[in-house]
Amino acid sequence: TEVFPSGWEIRNTRMEGNEPSLGSAASDYQDYRDDRVMTYFGLRPGETKRYVLMVTATYAGKFYFPGAYCEAMYDNTISAKEKGMWVEVVTE
Repeated sequence: TEVFPSGWEIRNTRMEGNEPSLGSAASDYQDYRDDRVMTYFGLRPGETKRYVLMVTATYAGKFYFPGAYCEAMYDNTISAKEKGMWVEVVTE
């Protein structure tokens, strides 16, 4: 699950037809919501996958970008998360 700050629009690249060009790994399913994208995928021990999401910043300002969170579907003892960070959007 990747949550995005308010004021950022998530681009659903599946609708644009250019999803493979972003370099994302194949997923079983992606659920696009207003403020987050939930990606469902299988992962073998030692395997890594990379998912690329595109957003459009609609407002300038300082936003807190929450970290990504990942968990096993049927085993709540397996999870990982990434620390969030502050991001500043400026206009030029």
